[in-house]
Amino acid sequence: MTGNVVIHPWCIERYSEIDDLSESVFFTGNGYIGLRGFAGWQCKKSPRDHAVFRAGLFSAIRPGITDMVQLPDVTTVIPEGHTPVQVLQRLDLKRAAAEWEWDTDDFRFLMQRIASMADPQLICVRLKVSALKNANLNVKVVEDPRVSNLPVHDDQTIQSTDLVTLLVPDEIAERHMAFHTIAEKEPVHISWRVTDSLSARSRVTVGDTVSETLSARLAAGDEWVIEKRIRVLCGNETANPDTDDPWTEHEKAWSLLLNDCDIVIDADDPDLQGALRWNIYQMLASNAASRSDVSIGARGLTHGRYKGNTFWDTEIFLFPFYMWTRPAAARNLLMYRVSRLDDAKALARRQNLEGARYPWMCSSDGSEQCESWDIGLCEVHITADIAYAADRYATVTGDAAFGSEIAELMLETARYWKSRLTWEPGKAQYSSFFVKGPDEYCGAAVNNTYTNYMARHNIDLALKYAAMPDEEREELTFVRDHIAILYDPERRLYLQDETLDRLPPLERPRSDAPVYHEICFDRLQRYRVLKQADLVLLMTLFPSGFTAEEKRNVFEAYEPITLHDSTLSWGIHAELALQTGLWEKGETYLKKALLLDLKDLMGNTGREGVHMAALGAAWQAVVCGAAGLWDNGDAPAVRPMLPPSVHGLSFTVMYHGERWRISITENGSSVTRE
Repeated sequence: MTGNVVIHPWCIERYSEIDDLSESVFFTGNGYIGLRGFAGWQCKKSPRDHAVFRAGLFSAIRPGITDMVQLPDVTTVIPEGHTPVQVLQRLDLKRAAAEWEWDTDDFRFLMQRIASMADPQLICVRLKVSALKNANLNVKVVEDPRVSNLPVHDDQTIQSTDLVTLLVPDEIAERHMAFHTIAEKEPVHISWRVTDSLSARSRVTVGDTVSETLSARLAAGDEWVIEKRIRVLCGNETANPDTDDPWTEHEKAWSLLLNDCDIVIDADDPDLQGALRWNIYQMLASNAASRSDVSIGARGLTHGRYKGNTFWDTEIFLFPFYMWTRPAAARNLLMYRVSRLDDAKALARRQNLEGARYPWMCSSDGSEQCESWDIGLCEVHITADIAYAADRYATVTGDAAFGSEIAELMLETARYWKSRLTWEPGKAQYSSFFVKGPDEYCGAAVNNTYTNYMARHNIDLALKYAAMPDEEREELTFVRDHIAILYDPERRLYLQDETLDRLPPLERPRSDAPVYHEICFDRLQRYRVLKQADLVLLMTLFPSGFTAEEKRNVFEAYEPITLHDSTLSWGIHAELALQTGLWEKGETYLKKALLLDLKDLMGNTGREGVHMAALGAAWQAVVCGAAGLWDNGDAPAVRPMLPPSVHGLSFTVMYHGERWRISITENGSSVTRE
């Protein structure tokens, strides 16, 4: 149907106008450069249109606050007089290429775009014209240096309208543009080369924009190919050498990634295969795998939402995908945190605490970017989340050298918890006050169990990895052993915090639309209702730390009051439901998690970009939920819990430097070293 996203096993299609949803769904990227799926035959209407991002390129919008810089668009190729209103859009998942196809009375057009996975600096655009009759055609190739940012407010209910200029042009010429960021003077250089198969006549004009017009006379049956190769350099980078056929080189590089990362799923719902591959594509397309100086923002490179900042999303939701499939990329994601340990220590000192406290919203310079004082100060679990991910990486990869690199991180984060927790002599326990767990509707709680459990684990990791004086070891051991963990032995149920059960319920029908658009965020803090998975998530992080009964009790107690107003929630609920054999819930949440962005289930994928953490959560639902992947010390292990509508899974993982093939059917499973 016109306008709907159609999902095939190896491609995503949509016939429609180019709207915000199309721009997100048909995003192209290589982890270093990202381009929203804007119409490549239209010049900008506003300096903020045609969002193009470069990983790690941030600039100050005011003192202490930065934004991910939008780059100028130099990709526009316009067949004059023959631009479409509605167009067939396609994302080819085998070749990681976006395509737009349309016909007019005279011509058939195919526009293609890639961000090269073989050359991180390179963007390629190609327009193929097939003549249906004898006709003349002018094609204008445009480079537009005008660009601005529209920083998005932290409060999701506030619509930002003020544009900010972050990039200033230094030179505009026929084949290149030079810029610098206003605050940091970071240089950006963009160059391009245009070729065409007919060696058509051309003329170039340089003004507010740069444009080149190519003119040709085509006979019926003729084909004309115009290609543009664009190179983006930041800082002191030097240009990579050009190759004769970057399209083929890109496809080869992408094929190698698919060999490591693809998952074959045999399911009754045919959409699940293509959706799973699209999710994997997006995680690869927003990860600069070889760089440890950048991480992954909440929307990757698909949008500037949250000003491009990195959250706990990376370590808890996205990280398992890279750890099991691309361990070198996973290591670099952790080194991003390790290298910002001094910034985390400085943040702890500013909060009158010891050790290292990682920021809730982390910019490229390691600083706290959250402008909401309550969330920024009380979502402290991120510090333990980072320690958790570092230990999981060391366990799964067997990277012996990594232990020494994270020893200081483990110790300083443990010291943070010793100073952040409060000793209550009357209860002989360490308690956490004014904290928010993953559920952000619980108010500033006392003894959030997720936070306390992760803090205890963080201290355990410091005792495991770090050398320290005996006196400090004894102190940390005492703290670890006396952290309050709320548990009701009669119900065999972990309790989220000390106040949730005292709050009144929220009586309203459940829907996929976030309730914070209808009810004041402050009021939501005082209802017995959850925004997203809290203890459900904890159960999945420590699969052998809780009994099957405890896991099921947590799911059955908290799932009915969870609104899933965050996209972090559906995949994690699917994972635990599948692990505990709750098939109906598991299947429902699995489909929602995999189709969340492609079907725009939250209604904000277009205007805010792809939800990166939700992609990772959906991957975990399949691999850790349905397949039951974990490690047993000697090899990867699976505990398959396929729901009735899924009949098989096949994928590969890396464990201790070796490649393993995992195959699961309704009749059994195999884990084989390749």
